[in-house]
Amino acid sequence: MSNPTGERSLDPRVVLKAHGLWSKKHFGQNFLVAPEIPTRIAEAGGARPSDTIFEIGAGVGTLTHALARRGGRVVALEYDRELLPVLRAELAYAPNVEIRQGNVLDVDWAALAEELGPLVVYGNIPYHLSSPILDGLLKTPSAWTRACFLVQREFAERVSAPPGSGKRCGAISAHAALLTHATQMFNVEGGAFHPPPKVTSAVLLLERRATPAEDVGDLKTFKKLVKALFQQRRKMARKALKPVVTSPEALLAQAGIEPTRRGEELSLRELAALSRAALS
Repeated sequence: MSNPTGERSLDPRVVLKAHGLWSKKHFGQNFLVAPEIPTRIAEAGGARPSDTIFEIGAGVGTLTHALARRGGRVVALEYDRELLPVLRAELAYAPNVEIRQGNVLDVDWAALAEELGPLVVYGNIPYHLSSPILDGLLKTPSAWTRACFLVQREFAERVSAPPGSGKRCGAISAHAALLTHATQMFNVEGGAFHPPPKVTSAVLLLERRATPAEDVGDLKTFKKLVKALFQQRRKMARKALKPVVTSPEALLAQAGIEPTRRGEELSLRELAALSRAALS
């Protein structure tokens, strides 16, 4: 079932059947079967020959084919050991692709970037791993330049929502806005997958900022305060901050923020001012 030219991706259903395999629900596997989507994802992330691409969850190589045609070097990570021989067979034509086995949650992004250089990260990632994967990348922004993920639409909307925009935004919105330009590129309906999920997916593009959008003083302090504000998002800021701040009203006053406002109403500039005030 190999693809000697790399001109198109084979249907994952055909590939899996040929190898006597099937999708594994406990791994969160939903394989892309719509032939045009992998190319659109590769283009959305701006893959080019000068890039070193790290792909999360290569599966049977559906997206990997599109990346191999556009990237200079592609390192494809797959957790399911049964899929490794499938990947090696399907991508035997592509000398620029390296297949690795591993759990993305074990990846040391800083060490990987030291080995490979700054990364462009792609992935059709399991919905339940979206938050920890993004959190790991945001902790090491110097390791990568762009990330392009196929995720649940609601997650893409939350990450790309500007801080202060209300119910759509969350703690991850603030962290992403501080360090990246986050854009929801396009939606992908459930019928584009095998098996089809019951929700709509979306392609999320994150482009790392050269410098943070605001001066927060200390990133750990910023994250602690933002997390507290959104853990109890319906509470006013003066109440939500009580678990982590001795005098919330004094801190909010110093930052120029009304104590009755809620975390979802605060802009990135206001959240940054709150973080700086906590250090003074």
